[in-house]
Amino acid sequence: MLPKGWDRRTTVFLAFALLVLIGQNPARPQAFDLDRDRVSMAELNGLWRFHTGDDPDGKLAWASAALDDASWALIRPDRSWDEQGYPGYTGFAWYRARVKLPRNRLSLALFIPPISTSYQVFVDGRLIGKFGGLPPHAAIASQQSQVFPLPDDHSAADHSIAIAIRVWRSELWNQNHDDGGGLSQAPRLGERTVVAGWRDYQTKTLFWSSAATGLHLPFELFAAAAGLALFLLRRADREYLWFASYQIFGATVDATSVYRSFVSHPVAVYDVVVSLAAFGWYVSLLGLVISLLRQRRGRVFWVVIVLAIVRYLIVSDPMDLGWIRDPLAVSVDLSLSIPLDMVIVGLLYRGARRGNRDSLLLLFPFSFNFAVWVFGETLSTILAHGHAGVGPLLSKFELLGDRPFPFGVGDIAGFLCDFATLGILIARFARSRSDEHRLLTEFEAARTVQQVLIPEEIPSIPGLALECVYKPAGQVGGDFFQILPAPNNGALIVIGDVSGKGMPAAMAVSLLVGTVRTLAHYTQSPAEILTAMNQRMLGRSKDGFTTCLVLRLDQDGTATIANAGHLAPYLGCKELPVDAGLPLGLAAQSEYTESTFHLDPGEELTLVTDGIAEARAKNGELFGFDRTASIAILSAQHIAATAAAFGQQDDITVLKIRRHPAAESRPIQPTVPTLSPSIA
Repeated sequence: MLPKGWDRRTTVFLAFALLVLIGQNPARPQAFDLDRDRVSMAELNGLWRFHTGDDPDGKLAWASAALDDASWALIRPDRSWDEQGYPGYTGFAWYRARVKLPRNRLSLALFIPPISTSYQVFVDGRLIGKFGGLPPHAAIASQQSQVFPLPDDHSAADHSIAIAIRVWRSELWNQNHDDGGGLSQAPRLGERTVVAGWRDYQTKTLFWSSAATGLHLPFELFAAAAGLALFLLRRADREYLWFASYQIFGATVDATSVYRSFVSHPVAVYDVVVSLAAFGWYVSLLGLVISLLRQRRGRVFWVVIVLAIVRYLIVSDPMDLGWIRDPLAVSVDLSLSIPLDMVIVGLLYRGARRGNRDSLLLLFPFSFNFAVWVFGETLSTILAHGHAGVGPLLSKFELLGDRPFPFGVGDIAGFLCDFATLGILIARFARSRSDEHRLLTEFEAARTVQQVLIPEEIPSIPGLALECVYKPAGQVGGDFFQILPAPNNGALIVIGDVSGKGMPAAMAVSLLVGTVRTLAHYTQSPAEILTAMNQRMLGRSKDGFTTCLVLRLDQDGTATIANAGHLAPYLGCKELPVDAGLPLGLAAQSEYTESTFHLDPGEELTLVTDGIAEARAKNGELFGFDRTASIAILSAQHIAATAAAFGQQDDITVLKIRRHPAAESRPIQPTVPTLSPSIA
């Protein structure tokens, strides 16, 4: 019979509830038993007691073995507290667990995996180790696994201990690092040698996982050394210096990443170093591309630099100021980085469109690297906004294979960019050396031609004292002069300047000198000589010009002069009024008029090229025509030396003509420096 008031439904319900209670195993904290399990190291992966906040009396009573923690929550040590009901929590929190030790206990140690951000470890209320710094002396360090030996003098009667971990998570760390908070991997307890071996195994595993970065680092250092060596050989080509800087900053980023994985250090220092290195890496890459394309650093360059500064100061937040929090920081970083990378790819594309071979070869690896980076960051952004479904795809993207070492798609893209850039720079250097050899051959030919054309000996002309100095600005100059005897003990003097340098200038000079020497057999008229020279130069100037002055000086001192755009001669310190026609080769109908004056005995005539007046000091000041006139009475050597010391920019030629009685005439050898071709 059932009691009064009971019915069959009530009986069935109570029977079912009783069965549930009998079959249920209620959650309880794990009592880890090393004595029962007989293992040399145990993973403490059961439920731990957990409590947010800190010991209210400030005496760390929560670390005591006698503490009754039955009212504390239960939590797993292999998952962050964000995943177990405490999302975004910052501040202090405690973990507690009991471990039964073996009776014949050896020396034991506790393995603590990385915990953000700082913590202390207690055994039965005794502090056995700590990491980082807790308030009021807070210090955030990079997370590393630690091994803490247990005291050997422990004498618990039941051979059990209470382990307490006091954790402090910084709010700034929570803003910039999405690692969940607290423990995310179970601690381990065991014999000291075994625990130490386990930590070594973890370190080696970490080293293997970062092998791609470890291999990339020495390549970057080698490439940086190669770039510096190429720059020292060719200082005018700044792309080698930019490449070396690009590799050095990349190596700094990789080196700090590897260092952080194995050595604990202040996070703020790491963030500053990485942010500056990443900024320098991008600026160096931009400078390298601009230098390869021979472009000027215009407004776009500086706009991009400002954008890069904004990215690395605000998004990277090297001072942990917490301006932007995840996941917003990831989205802003992506939106700022895409334009920066598009500038690099855009410059290479424009260079390829213009036929630049180096740009065409670099376009694919850098475009591929850009696409890989955008894809990876996009997946990270989606994951940061809570869409966990992209996690497996991102993991596969970051770990494409593990043979011969773990590597991802980004590692392949980075290696392609570095190999392609280094290969192109080496090929560019080889082409430059080939061009140097060709130029050296050309300079040697031009030097040979010029040595033939510059008079080695001034002819003896009765009644005249002649002095000349020729000082080219480079290996081969464009100045020329000729002093030829004329009938009746006269002299025909020609001085001129061909715009340009090298072989083209030497060939133009050879044409002009040949024309003068041929015409001297048929005419002594300066105007007729200039007219014939003008006809020979038509169509040969190639956007340049040639100035020339022809002077015929008779035995009685009569001087006839015609000028084609050249500087007028100086009589003493005064410039002679001479009509200046058009330079040679500019117009077929150019007419040249002759001027006549008389050079008395004892008077001195000075002819110069524009290398004197156009000498320029380091501050940009020109020597000018006034200074030229003031030193015209000095010797040819002194005039040339004065202009060269002021700042020679162009070829310098000085001719001095002094009239003496016939008995005092004497030839003077020209001062012509030895020309030795060399490439700076």
